[in-house]
Amino acid sequence: MIGEEAQLPAMVDDLKSCWQGEASTETTNWTMEPVDYTTREAWLTSTQVNFCAKAYRTVPVDHPDAAALTVLGGFLRNGYLHRAIREKGGAYGGGAGQDSVNGTFRFFSYRDPRLAETLEDFDKSLEWLQEAEHDEQELEESILGVIGQLDRPRSPAGAARHAFHNKLFGRSPEQRARFRERVLAVTLDAIKRVAATWLVPENASTAVVTNPDNRDVAEQLGLAIEEM
Repeated sequence: MIGEEAQLPAMVDDLKSCWQGEASTETTNWTMEPVDYTTREAWLTSTQVNFCAKAYRTVPVDHPDAAALTVLGGFLRNGYLHRAIREKGGAYGGGAGQDSVNGTFRFFSYRDPRLAETLEDFDKSLEWLQEAEHDEQELEESILGVIGQLDRPRSPAGAARHAFHNKLFGRSPEQRARFRERVLAVTLDAIKRVAATWLVPENASTAVVTNPDNRDVAEQLGLAIEEM
């Protein structure tokens, strides 16, 4: 519960009143088995645009490669994906990013008039990363983008939720400081290395939401068909 200190006692009383008469039981902490599989699916529904995603299993936040993968997302988005998917492809949005909570790196587009071409652009961005000449300023902009997200101001309630979830998932101030230092130390060679290490084509999961007219395209891409 989040609220002003003077109002908390009354709020707590109101909350307790919702549970009067409820039986109390002791139980162990709820857990789930880890999920780790590769899938290739196309969901067919009534839509005039497409939603495309490709994901790779990567690493959690405290892994030494997490910082470089996080910077890589912004680097690919700014240097290649924005131009290819939004400006040329006409999608409403798209990009890439590392999700260190779930240990995945994801490419995505939404409200996208293209399908196969966008999935191809995801792969082409990785080729561009390895083969093109890059400016250090592009890397610096991506690093600053990550630091800006880490340091962004929050409302009092937002700061409280952020602190709560950091504690819940064991993200200590020391861990966050260590991650920040690693982000600032990321190099071009580092983002190329983590891309080659973790974003391996045969390990990619692909999922799209599209319309029934694209069934043949989805089947040609080797996607299992699901209807919504």
